[in-house]
Amino acid sequence: MIREIVKTKSIEEIEEILFKQTDDYYFIEKELKSVEHKNTIKSLGARYLIKLSILEFLKLTKEFNDIEIENEESGKPILIFKGEVKDKLKENGISNVHVSISHSKNYISTLVILE
Repeated sequence: MIREIVKTKSIEEIEEILFKQTDDYYFIEKELKSVEHKNTIKSLGARYLIKLSILEFLKLTKEFNDIEIENEESGKPILIFKGEVKDKLKENGISNVHVSISHSKNYISTLVILE
């Protein structure tokens, strides 16, 4: 089974969502440090949308920190799953997750493919 999830939000929507919570609600410290010298809101916004897509598919709501997103030197995102998210992916027969990120001046879009 392959499942594709596309999410698009405006930069303003992302800022509003992210600033309602403490930093560690959505991201671990390592993720926050990895985007310090980049376009922070776009980088964090894309990570948030990826995590949200996966959590919604798994019917989870608060396990944002069970998904860690790192980057290879090339910039390609690497997803690391822990805890309940890892268990739910296994239960659903999901062994591969691919992501694509795109952003413009005003919008962030992500594509998540679960197979």
